[in-house]
Amino acid sequence: MRILFGWEFGAGLGHVNRIKPIARAFRDQGAEIFLALQEQERADAFWNPSTARLPDGYHLLPIPNWRMPSDPKARQIPTHSFADVLNLIGYGSEIGFAARLESWTGLLSAVSPDLVIGDFSPTLNIAARGRIPSLTIGNGYTMPPGGRELPPIRPWQSKLEKFSKTHEANLLGIINKVLRLRGEPQLAFLSDAFHGDRSFPLTLPIVDPYAEHRQSATLPPFNMPRDISPLPANERSDDSVFFYMPRNHPSLKTVMDALKRSNLPVTAFISGIGSDQARQISTASFQVSPTPLPFNEVMPKARLLVHHGGLSTAVAGAMAGTPQAIVPWNLEHLVTARRIEALGGIKLINNPDKEFPGKALGQLFVKLARDTGLAKQALAAAKSVDLGDPDMTLRTIVDAGMELSRTPAP
Repeated sequence: MRILFGWEFGAGLGHVNRIKPIARAFRDQGAEIFLALQEQERADAFWNPSTARLPDGYHLLPIPNWRMPSDPKARQIPTHSFADVLNLIGYGSEIGFAARLESWTGLLSAVSPDLVIGDFSPTLNIAARGRIPSLTIGNGYTMPPGGRELPPIRPWQSKLEKFSKTHEANLLGIINKVLRLRGEPQLAFLSDAFHGDRSFPLTLPIVDPYAEHRQSATLPPFNMPRDISPLPANERSDDSVFFYMPRNHPSLKTVMDALKRSNLPVTAFISGIGSDQARQISTASFQVSPTPLPFNEVMPKARLLVHHGGLSTAVAGAMAGTPQAIVPWNLEHLVTARRIEALGGIKLINNPDKEFPGKALGQLFVKLARDTGLAKQALAAAKSVDLGDPDMTLRTIVDAGMELSRTPAP
């Protein structure tokens, strides 16, 4: 059995952390695993550090990448639906889409998999349609409900702007024109590009941006931190802060400098930097770890969690009953922050430079770390977080994949 895992869009460890346990489960049953990852450096999550090689039965493949917008002004372009997102990254180019669809098709022909599993991989999903059995995985954000027009990404928005509807119609027209020229079945809806023969959104209702629009149930995510229990305030270190951000967050320096000026005792992890840089950044009160820190150890002891709004981090903070200051980096992080904010114990900071200039941001962090009312809200919110049964999710996906792989080829 040969399985191709594809990851086309999105950044960070979340995609790999979803793929890895599924790949391992199939590999344990003897499957050959082919990894087509848009961030190839993330393949290090699969290999043996002492050899810098993938284990037997794993293969890393090049994939057709899209050129992500590098202009900082691109972040200011409104994105209210996934049509806006796809349009921003180039899906509106007929030649660009056609070339990448042909590339994915060629990759499928070369690998000849029995099953395709896509994580945020709409072009791969389209390439596999009617050709190879496929299933899709993702968090709530990356899997809008299929078989319908796209709903708003922002849960607080009741209807889409006209430009979002125009983008959706244009993109669907371009995709279907290319499919028609290729003699392949067309899509009924743009949302269908995010789904395969079977689809498994792995999310919790408290953070699912499409919770009000889904007709089918989601599955508990298995890449969430586990074994996190809140500690009462009297068992937490005074003024302690846990800080976590990726190195390319546009507000990293602003937030980091504010935390240093606050003189609060900070334990930090900045993903994407090496041990030398971690050491250079560290001060007596701001200690940066060169390696990821276990959430179940650091979060329950902290008085404040400062981070970028990553899904796993936000949920882990809620489970720990720790007040959070969230500085979103992109729309996905903003949506996560707004969903988790409803639980209580959260401070959302959209634009730290503008909202809290000068010394104000550091002063805010001190206030949040010492706010007993906020701490009580966060502890109360911890009781409402239920991760469900992640092991059941893995079994469900593997069973569905095995069943699909036995489906006769069209």
